[in-house]
Amino acid sequence: MALLEQKLNVKLTQKLTLTPALQQAIKLLQMTVPELQAEVREELMSNPLLEEGAVDSEEQQAETERQEPETRDQKEDLHDSELNLEDYFRDSVDDAYIPSSRGMRDRGDFDDISYENMITRPESLFDHLDWQLQMNLNEGSLLELSRDLLRYLDDDGYFQTPVPRHERHLWLAHETESTEDQVRKAVSVIQDLDPAGVGAFDIRECLLIQARMLGFGKDQTLEGMISRHLEDLADQRYDEIRRALALSEEELELYVDFVRKLEPKPGRKYSTERTVYIVPDVYVYKVGDDYQIQLNDDGLPHLRVNRKYASLVGSSRSGLSDEQRATASYVKERLKSAVWIIRSIQNRQRTIMKVARAIVATQREFLDQGLEKMKPLTLKDIADEIEMHESTVARVVKNKYMHTPRGLFELRYFFNARIASTSGDDVSSLAVKEKIRKIVDSESSAKPYSDSGIVNILKAHGINIARRTVAKYREELDIASSSERKRTYRRRHEH
Repeated sequence: MALLEQKLNVKLTQKLTLTPALQQAIKLLQMTVPELQAEVREELMSNPLLEEGAVDSEEQQAETERQEPETRDQKEDLHDSELNLEDYFRDSVDDAYIPSSRGMRDRGDFDDISYENMITRPESLFDHLDWQLQMNLNEGSLLELSRDLLRYLDDDGYFQTPVPRHERHLWLAHETESTEDQVRKAVSVIQDLDPAGVGAFDIRECLLIQARMLGFGKDQTLEGMISRHLEDLADQRYDEIRRALALSEEELELYVDFVRKLEPKPGRKYSTERTVYIVPDVYVYKVGDDYQIQLNDDGLPHLRVNRKYASLVGSSRSGLSDEQRATASYVKERLKSAVWIIRSIQNRQRTIMKVARAIVATQREFLDQGLEKMKPLTLKDIADEIEMHESTVARVVKNKYMHTPRGLFELRYFFNARIASTSGDDVSSLAVKEKIRKIVDSESSAKPYSDSGIVNILKAHGINIARRTVAKYREELDIASSSERKRTYRRRHEH
């Protein structure tokens, strides 16, 4: 006779929760100031729960709190329980965004800033990936091979090889005169870079890389949908997908929505066909012996949730008609959207400020004394200091600029590779480039220094560097070889 018994089992599962708040926060984090301004204007026009207004005085805030205690409690409950944003936003924030730069502008602190020539060419995908490789890897064969492999990426970020999938690594190994294992390791390095999904050989691998980087690499259902059912997804054969993966309709909708939000062409955002006008994201001022940092949120309005509409969310729905319930549901969704964009902007500004402070603290000597005092700095250094992932730091510094007393610089400018020195303190690659430039400037035009000669001079100053690295830095500085410099000198004196 079979016995019935009750058992309590604990099961640990991975939940697929790429929340709208997280998506929006990642999106806003990468935006420049003009892009953010456009996004806010669009949201203000489309969302009646989001409004622009002057900052309330302390008396007005106290009066509002006295008149609307129940509304406030309902809003707080909604934000804490239903929005569930604390997984992403670890610090408590207000339901309003107040630009911080207005006080400095009112004091006239922006008067000494020149906006002339604030124009640049857009960054290519190759430039973006090459910079990350130099920040993440030390000088060596893996860095050289990884940089060499970038030549085989197309504009969408995919490796292009004229062979079947199982022969692709071998073909790249033959092309780059390396081993298949070395190629696999270098490809893996590239696939860890931003934008997520770059370095894939096909769309399935691209989407799987993105899922892994978002924290869902072990979700077998998601992997199965991407690996085996992309055609079904494209043709909207949802019943076949649901049966094959044993999903409920709600689960299917969640997974389908997740996959559709992934980027099938991660490289296309790096189109070089447009001109980019520079607007500084961060201003650095020297006040006495200290440097003050100010975010540029000029043009961003004071955002807040419309309290009148928000109060409708907490109202009882008993006795409401279908039309009234639909209206209440719409108001609730708009309230969530308003809170999400406010908190996403707050998180964006807070993250940029953290990165800017860490950069200024590290590069204080550069700001004080110039390029030769630039310190080596990597994405990992800043990521460890502010306790964030390297990919987050890469998003923060992408296409963002810092205006300093020494000029306008892209945030990426402050990140540079380490060069070993005999003093025990590593030297920045930018500082070494500056030393090379000064060595060439001071040389005899009739007897210019060879790359080997520059190596010996640098070694005398305690900097250990290979001749090929000197040659690379010299080319990046647009300095001709010693033989070409000597020929130029002779032609000039012959005439």
